[in-house]
Amino acid sequence: MTQRLILGPAVKALREAYGIKQSDLAIRCDITPGFLSNLEAGRKQPSPTKAREIAVQLGVPLDAVTYVIPGVDAA
Repeated sequence: MTQRLILGPAVKALREAYGIKQSDLAIRCDITPGFLSNLEAGRKQPSPTKAREIAVQLGVPLDAVTYVIPGVDAA
């Protein structure tokens, strides 16, 4: 399986474009607002399951909020 990393600025831009508060998205994804803040700033990465949940809650495909690390397979 290919490893994906979440693109925090894309999450933030989509969240703001849809008018979703950071705390509301965090609740919907069952993560803390602090973790979401760190994720949007690029300081943290969610699990693959949480990355998918973030995409679902934003109503976008996983590819809209993640990128693949070429040549790296997930363990």
